[in-house]
Formats: sequence, C-alpha cells, structure tokens
Amino acid sequence: MKRLACLMMIFGPVALMGQKKEDILAIQRDVAILQDQVKQLQKSQDEKLAAIQAMIQQAVDASTKLGAGLGALQREVDQRLNDQQQKVAAPVATLGSKVDQMAADFSSVQTNVAELVRRMNALDSKLADISNAVRTLSAPPPAPGAASGGTTTQVPAISAETTYQNAFRDYSSGKNDLALQEFADYVKNFPETADAPNAQYYIGYIYFTGGANYADAAKAFDDVLEKWPENPKTADAMYYKAVSLQKDGQRTAAATVYKDFIKKYPHNEHVDQAHKNLRTMGMEGASASKKHK
Repeated sequence: MKRLACLMMIFGPVALMGQKKEDILAIQRDVAILQDQVKQLQKSQDEKLAAIQAMIQQAVDASTKLGAGLGALQREVDQRLNDQQQKVAAPVATLGSKVDQMAADFSSVQTNVAELVRRMNALDSKLADISNAVRTLSAPPPAPGAASGGTTTQVPAISAETTYQNAFRDYSSGKNDLALQEFADYVKNFPETADAPNAQYYIGYIYFTGGANYADAAKAFDDVLEKWPENPKTADAMYYKAVSLQKDGQRTAAATVYKDFIKKYPHNEHVDQAHKNLRTMGMEGASASKKHK
C-alpha cells in the first residue's frame, strides 16, 4: 500500500499535466476553427460589399448617362422652340398689323356711320321744317286787325331741332312742367323724326320721377313701344313701363312686362334689377335669375 501511494504521488502530476495539455490542444483547435470561420465570414462580407459597390457604380454611371441624355434632349427642345418662335413671330406680327389696320378701318366706319346718322337726323329736321313751312303757307291768311288799326304778325315756325333742344334744355335744368309740354308738342308736330321716340320717352320719365303719376308714366312708356317699337329707347321704355306698373299696384301686368323685357333683352343693364323686382313681388323664384346668367 505504501508503494502504491508512492507511485501515485510520483506519476499523478505527470498524468494531470498530460490531461491539461490535451485540453489546451483541443481549445487551440477550436480557436483555429473559429478563426477560419471568421475569415470565411469576412471574405463573404467583402464579396457582398464589392458586389454592392459595383451595383452603385453602375447606377451612378446610368444616372450620369441619363442626365447627359436629358440635357441633350432639353437643348434640342429649346432649339426647336426657338426655331418655331422665329417662324411664327413674323406671321403674328403681320397679323397684328392687319388687326390694327382693321380696327382703324372699323373706327373710321363707325365715325362715318355716326356722321351719316347725324346728317339723316338733320335731314329729318329739315324735312319737318319744310312740312311745317308748307302747312304755314297753306293756312288761311290771318284776320284783319282790330278797328283801332292794330295789325297782327305771323310768328315764324320753330324747327324740329330747335324745339327738341329747348325741351331737353328745360328738362336738364329741372323745369319738368315746361319740358313736359315741349316734349308733347314735339311728338305731336314732328312724329316722324329720329328724336320723336326720345321725346316720348322723356315724357314718361318726367311722369315717373314725379312720384305720383305712375299710371301716366306707364302709358307714356307704352306709347314708345307702340309707335316706335325698334329704337334706342325701346329697352329702357319697356323696363320703366314695368316699374311704373309695379309702383301703380298693377303687379300682374308688371310681372308680364318684366318677363317680356328679360326675354327680349337678356343682356340689358336692368335685367338683374328686373329679376329682383319679380322676386320682391313673389313672381319668380331665386333659381330663375341664375338661369339667365
């Protein structure tokens, strides 16, 4: 037993040292394997990174080529636009000159037409003066003077133009009663002249602005429509006839005239107010006026 114990004491440490050496070798093998795996993983990552870098470079190259192509396309488009502008500029300038010339010609025509209208109005006045003079000459001679030896003098006839100008001057200065009589005389004596419908219109407007003669105003405006259905005052006469009827309490008649006015003159400046007046009387819905705009 003592020998066995001695042998163990002698060879035990040697055996332990051999075991540790084997363990160290095993660890070293494991470390070597691990290092090899890390190298393989690093290699794989390097390969993937290289592939990604190659793809990025390809994308950059493609973008550069695309940018160059777009730049060339833009230059070509700009060049073609410039060419087209140069080709179109000359015809447009010529067209503009022609339009300006046409506008000048049209303005000249308007001036000539206005002058023609003025001359026709003057001719109407002269014809009315001649007619008046003929009536005066064909009238019987005046009665002899009184026993006292007094004589009578014939008052010279007043021209249509002078009569109208006097009436309009008195109307403009607020002498409505005098103007009313003068306009009435004008319509009576010169019904065929160009200013006759104007005179009749102002008769109605004087009644209308008087505030108490709406029935007479409606009748006067109606005379404009009956005697001179197509003249510059027709639209205004129709509108103010409707307003006069409304103010006179003739709601149904007023609504009828309003609707005829809107239908015949849809773009007149009084159309919006006509719709409002119809709605005020309950003769039209809110949607009706929108249909006419």
